[in-house]
Amino acid sequence: MLFWTLYRYEFKKIFSHRIKLLILLAIAAFLFIVSAQRYFSDPSEQQSWKAEQSLDGRIMDENFFTEMREAFDQEESGLWYFATLYARKVFRYNESQSIFHSSEEQEEWTEDTFYETRKRVIDEFADAFYLTREEREYWDEMEESNPKPFIYRSTTDVQNLRDTYQFTMTITCLLIAVFLSGSFAGESEDKTDSLIYSSKCGHKYAVATKLIAGCTFSLAIGIMMLLMTHIPVAIFGGIHGLDAPWYMVMPFSVMPVKAWKMLLLHTVVYLLGCILTGLLVMMLSLLFDRSMAAAGTVFALILCDLFGSVPTHMRVLSQIRYLTPISVLLNSNVPDMRLTKLCGTNLISFQTGPLLYSLCGLLLVIITARIFRRRYCWKNNSRR
Repeated sequence: MLFWTLYRYEFKKIFSHRIKLLILLAIAAFLFIVSAQRYFSDPSEQQSWKAEQSLDGRIMDENFFTEMREAFDQEESGLWYFATLYARKVFRYNESQSIFHSSEEQEEWTEDTFYETRKRVIDEFADAFYLTREEREYWDEMEESNPKPFIYRSTTDVQNLRDTYQFTMTITCLLIAVFLSGSFAGESEDKTDSLIYSSKCGHKYAVATKLIAGCTFSLAIGIMMLLMTHIPVAIFGGIHGLDAPWYMVMPFSVMPVKAWKMLLLHTVVYLLGCILTGLLVMMLSLLFDRSMAAAGTVFALILCDLFGSVPTHMRVLSQIRYLTPISVLLNSNVPDMRLTKLCGTNLISFQTGPLLYSLCGLLLVIITARIFRRRYCWKNNSRR
């Protein structure tokens, strides 16, 4: 009974200012509109998406690329528009990325050239990530397990879902920082912390209730924001292509896995990232004893994550830096090929990340409880 009383109190404190609730609803509506507008901004693209689905099941052989070349000058509403975009990501990769290799002209787009170019770019990625020989052998085995020629699948809806994760993760982290920055510091700023320190429930109940309420809020707001970006795709697009191979979504991926499984890993990373952010904000709120300092620190960390970088030749440091939730969910055609070996099993970043977040979350809980205990005991002793 006491726990639920404190639990409800924490949630009332989170939504104590009506302006925060209005901001939350406004941002949720904004994400919904941004996710939905792509289905209404250009009618020709909508026609092209519907036409593209008729290509599902086509073998990407020489006949496939011959028809694609012949339809080169078609409009955006044409049958081959999105298939051409997929092929262009491989043939003209160097036009938008730093890794260099010669572009193939449209007239030279053939079956053999497509798979040879794709393999060459993947090898360049392996060099850029400074992969070990064991990692290269692992990815070579994965690539050999992918049957060729590929079977074309329409994955526009899946790509739209994938593209929303990083932006949604960033917005959600900012919201969590704003709402939870006063979880501990708020009482000190309002001069009501002495009530907690003198409460019969003790520091264990107080810390546990705050942490559980904060994690619940972080998870709930994460789910809410994710739904705001996924529901429009489900309503207006139908989420076609969930059973397609992931290399039809990311052309340079060699993972022999279905799209729905990778999206599930994206969701796990996203939700655990929300909980981890909530725990970090609450720890900083207690540590600094100032709401603005806690929120400002998280804002600075997010900016560093978005715009900072570590050279890939610094293998260990760069791999750790790119395991943050925002970086793992990065919208890029370059798959992170670096592996983490655990108990004889090779793990990709989408598997390593959740394990790391769980350990870091547990560490933050321990640190927060220890800081609170010391401060609680100190205030008790100072009054004696």
